[in-house]
Amino acid sequence: MMADKLQLSIVTPERHMVTDEVDQVNVPGTEGDMGILFDHSPLFSTLRPGQLSYEKDGEEVALVVSDGYVEVTSNRVTILAETAEYVSGIDRERAEEARKKAEALIAKGGLEEDELREAQKKLFRALARLEHSQSN
Repeated sequence: MMADKLQLSIVTPERHMVTDEVDQVNVPGTEGDMGILFDHSPLFSTLRPGQLSYEKDGEEVALVVSDGYVEVTSNRVTILAETAEYVSGIDRERAEEARKKAEALIAKGGLEEDELREAQKKLFRALARLEHSQSN
């Protein structure tokens, strides 16, 4: 590993999204956004749906992640997320459809507790995708 770099891994159940050496990582934690630099103290935290970004050689790359975890140990940052999608690849129309579908399901009512939680997760993910997508 190069000096003053973090080893970043972003993993979803489907694939490894990113494995790279980076200068900085910004994550949407459930207790607030966090910036992680070289020599950060060890950390384990949960993620909320939102924008995750990292900087490498002055270039910023942004993704939208859903629920998951972040672990920092010995200048390694590991992100385990249910979903991750590059901001540049978000389909706003699909995200809007997902938002409407989740809102309608919640508004209809009569859901079991686990069904309601799942519908809320889908809504929060759709809202995060819409908020951070690049406007066309």
